[in-house]
Amino acid sequence: MLITRCIDQLNVLPYSRRGNALLTTASETPSTYKSALKSKNKDQWLEAINKELPNMNHLKVWEIIDLKEDYKLIGTTWIFRLKTNHLNEITEYKARLCAQGFSQIQGSDYEKTFAPTGRLNSLRTLIAFACKNSLQFHQIDVKSAFLNADLPETVYLAIP
Repeated sequence: MLITRCIDQLNVLPYSRRGNALLTTASETPSTYKSALKSKNKDQWLEAINKELPNMNHLKVWEIIDLKEDYKLIGTTWIFRLKTNHLNEITEYKARLCAQGFSQIQGSDYEKTFAPTGRLNSLRTLIAFACKNSLQFHQIDVKSAFLNADLPETVYLAIP
């Protein structure tokens, strides 16, 4: 089996859903915490936030401490996203708390960054190998994957 098509935004969604996906996310997804609280879907966004925060506590993402003057405090921001089904109906409201890492300086606040991402050619090779050898191929999703990573440096976040 030869895999010849690249995966990109043009073939992930069927043509009939592309316009609707853009309209839904552009018009209903808040860009700030304040706009989420002012939206008609305020309750759903608050539910998404209240789902994320306990998850962060459970994974021990942070511990609350007294701030000292010499600590460099990094701000946080909420990122909101809508998840839709094949009919472009909203199935889930998602909220993710992110550190505003742009205020950090490489070499001073951190040494290096790394986000492991597989190459498309590697995925194609794995799929071809599985097909050739009649193997099952499974895709999994690690919930809160970035929250599971340990940081080598200490980071002080502002309270959201």
